[in-house]
Amino acid sequence: MKQGKNLHKYSKYYTESAFRQKLATLSGKVGGKLLYYIIVLYELMRDKDIPLRNRLVFVAALGYFILPTDLISDFLPGLGFTDDLAFLTYAMASATDYITPEVREKAKKKVDQFLNRDDDLSTAGST
Repeated sequence: MKQGKNLHKYSKYYTESAFRQKLATLSGKVGGKLLYYIIVLYELMRDKDIPLRNRLVFVAALGYFILPTDLISDFLPGLGFTDDLAFLTYAMASATDYITPEVREKAKKKVDQFLNRDDDLSTAGST
């Protein structure tokens, strides 16, 4: 299964610290909506009630998001995040059945933390 191999390939790049660092770096550069979707995936990835297959999609999308050197380098202005957006969109499409009001509220609060308090981002990745 090629998709399974790709998921594993990218999921190995996901780490909590790399995720937080990437969000801190991008919080002033990307819109709140993108941050919201990324944090929703993060929250769903941590939910043990969601099937493992789905959580692997979420962690792989987040791992791909973290990688600066992926299919289209994140350093290219205007194009750098288009491939990341495609993978995140795919992951969000498989997440819709699992997004609860509680997950939405957590994500909104964390987005507010990132956008309003750039000096203290350490709480944004915790629950």
